[in-house]
Amino acid sequence: MSTNGEIVSRIRNSFKFTTKDSRVPARFILQTLRSIVSNYISQRILDRTIQYDYNIYTSIECFEFEKLDSINCPIISLQRCDILMKSKKPLPKLIYSRLGSSLKSAVSIDGSTELTILDEQQYRRNKNRKYQIKGTAYLFQDGEGFLYIPDQEVLAVNIDFITLETDLVDELSACKKTDDCKSGWDYAFICPDKLLEPVIKETLQIIGATYGAVIADSNPNGIDKQPTQ
Repeated sequence: MSTNGEIVSRIRNSFKFTTKDSRVPARFILQTLRSIVSNYISQRILDRTIQYDYNIYTSIECFEFEKLDSINCPIISLQRCDILMKSKKPLPKLIYSRLGSSLKSAVSIDGSTELTILDEQQYRRNKNRKYQIKGTAYLFQDGEGFLYIPDQEVLAVNIDFITLETDLVDELSACKKTDDCKSGWDYAFICPDKLLEPVIKETLQIIGATYGAVIADSNPNGIDKQPTQ
């Protein structure tokens, strides 16, 4: 899998620029790439054809939670919970479709509890059911990226999800040391293998139309050094 820097360099090398100053900013290229990939992945979450693309999923071990006074919780449906756990940190931006987010699985670090992922409305409906399965643990995300576990005291989980912001993941694990020397350009560019070429083609079209750049005649397979920001 290519890095963010390699993909951005490939896009840049595909154009003819009259001067060095006219080159497209690397962050704009990466933002455009991620926007297109996000739309593609969202479509495939919706038609359920992406669950076996394991290379695009990100895992975090030891994602920590802490107890929260439910009365002070901004989510009304959680304010009457006897126990309420909230993640210490928010997740990076996930990808959404009408079926929900790209959060795939969550299991307590000892493997004893597998959490059912749902949204607030689904949780509220489940709580109002006459018959409920005892011991079921739920997990859902708020609008700011924080995760909540109602009615169960779970201090840490291992989670799998899809995010394009892989450079923000390392610092979220309580049991993994971060690599301070690693640049954001060195992290993997998340994209299903079958979609990489369509994503690049669409990005080239958008960059060319936006900046009036001309695509070079040569096959854009060259990769230069990491892009300057």
